[in-house]
Amino acid sequence: MKTRGYIHRFVTSFVLLSAAAIALKGFFHPEQTALLLLDTGLVPAMYADVLAFSLPFALAVCLSLAFFELTSIAPIVACLALYMLPSGIALYQGLHFDCGCYLPGSLESQVYSELEPQFIVLLLITFFTAGLHYFNSQRPVSNKAHLA
Repeated sequence: MKTRGYIHRFVTSFVLLSAAAIALKGFFHPEQTALLLLDTGLVPAMYADVLAFSLPFALAVCLSLAFFELTSIAPIVACLALYMLPSGIALYQGLHFDCGCYLPGSLESQVYSELEPQFIVLLLITFFTAGLHYFNSQRPVSNKAHLA
């Protein structure tokens, strides 16, 4: 991806590193995504583990394609929006409320205690990525032809 200046390079690096961190968290903690998918009722139980692995995998593939300039940032925006969907639906359904009925240190306690900040961070990163995509599509970098 061609950058035009220091600020554009900083925002591009921030977006790519944030997406990489989200993908790594998804690879190391797929049970948290699977729990959100199950509790919100988005997918049947037999598909929850498969989707919990495929969401960060798709994000990593889109990230690597954008890094090597094979595609734009639009697939990263779509993958981040799909990754953010279970958290948003869980917040809408009221699952972020910790009633004290979960054991401290349990998976449910870990997921639901950090659900709202996680959603806000994902939302901000998705907006930054969409803004970067809009900026790149409105002002494409033109290569100057060199005449010999």
